[in-house]
Amino acid sequence: MTAVGPAAGGGAGPQNVFMDQFDLQARTQRVWDINHAIWFTLMGVGGGVFLVGRILNLTEGLGYVLGIPTVDVVSFLAIAVGGAILVADLGRPLQAWRAFVNVRTSWISWGAWSDLIFLVVAGLLVLPALSLGGSEPFSGLGWDPHGGDGGGLALEIVAGVAAVVVMTYAGAVLARPRAIPYWNSSAVPLQFLLSSAAMSVAVVMLIEVIAGEPVTAGQMVLLAVLTAALLVATVAHLLTRTTEPGKRESLERLLRGQYRGLFVGFVVAAGTALPLVLAVVGAAASGARDALAVLCFLLLVPGGFWLRLLTLRVGIFPPVHIPGVGGPRSVAIPAGG
Repeated sequence: MTAVGPAAGGGAGPQNVFMDQFDLQARTQRVWDINHAIWFTLMGVGGGVFLVGRILNLTEGLGYVLGIPTVDVVSFLAIAVGGAILVADLGRPLQAWRAFVNVRTSWISWGAWSDLIFLVVAGLLVLPALSLGGSEPFSGLGWDPHGGDGGGLALEIVAGVAAVVVMTYAGAVLARPRAIPYWNSSAVPLQFLLSSAAMSVAVVMLIEVIAGEPVTAGQMVLLAVLTAALLVATVAHLLTRTTEPGKRESLERLLRGQYRGLFVGFVVAAGTALPLVLAVVGAAASGARDALAVLCFLLLVPGGFWLRLLTLRVGIFPPVHIPGVGGPRSVAIPAGG
């Protein structure tokens, strides 16, 4: 028997490189992109506008569409359009029912049910106010569409809980799997929730400006608190687990690479920090609040969209390296063979 090593001429066959080591470079996910970012943004605004309008008691002062408060109409439209984008993105819309079947293990199922529950319950809540041709055909249903009695308040609470889940579940969907380290953090759903709340306050303030109603100092303070919390959550996410494979590559793209201008310049500075400053100024300067409210809307909503889109686009699977065991191998062949 003669031992022939891998460098020997003649007898050795082609070497399988996977026997010695296996290398897989860091790679970016390609499934979630702009359609999902639009969907996440609309869901966050839809749920948030309903909550802000109801919590701040603004349903009766900002106008109506067919008898339904304008803030509620904006909320319903945002969630309906977001849901339509999701269904269209599935590729097989008739299979959309599958999103509802894994409530125990899937945040997507939680989100699907929350969207449905919100639209049904909030729709029932405002149904007595619906005006068609000068009449209110459902006014006899027996509850106050503004939540002023027991039945209306119960529907308002259920719809509000569903709205909170609608605002949060997109971030929770991303945060649960461990395969993408940048997503696998409680900071992602927290950022999405705070961003949704801040965008929603800005949308409601814009509706107030359009309706000729005053933007209050309290609303500016609320916006300042939300944007400050969002800024803290974003920076904290950037400063944790910075050397972890996968997240390291994500941070490189966000802070030093191709997305630096959009993320640092627009999302963090113009889309979060600047609205915080404007809200603080607006809390003190009553005469400038209308203009500042419009500016906050123009900065926060695009900033919220880009926060979500860039979060998706830096979803990077970490590199994988499996070293060989024992180094080069020798192959034994019969002498004279």
